Amino acid sequence: MDKLGIKLLLFDVYGCLLTDKQQQALALTYNEDYSLGEIAAMLNISRQAVFDSIRRGEELLQNYDEKLGLIAKNRRERLILQNLQQAEAEQSWALVKAACDELGQLINGNNEPQNA
Repeated sequence: MDKLGIKLLLFDVYGCLLTDKQQQALALTYNEDYSLGEIAAMLNISRQAVFDSIRRGEELLQNYDEKLGLIAKNRRERLILQNLQQAEAEQSWALVKAACDELGQLINGNNEPQNA
């Protein structure tokens, strides 16, 4: 995934944890592609304040993901679901068991995938 895609994903998952100003500045930057000057005019703050708000918001989003790991957990859940669908298609009890074991580890707090 490219850099902007990662930022958008982080914003979608953790954006609600930011201040209103940070949310607005990031939404206008990512979703509307406005410049710092345009955002500053819309929010009645300086360009420097917009820059600082975006920079701080991006740092916070990264920190939230490092601490909470929701994006990695979601990816792992999707992989387990794909494995279960494959097991169903192949009618393989061995694949069902492997997916169930993986799901059990995820539920019990082991967020490291076995074979991803």
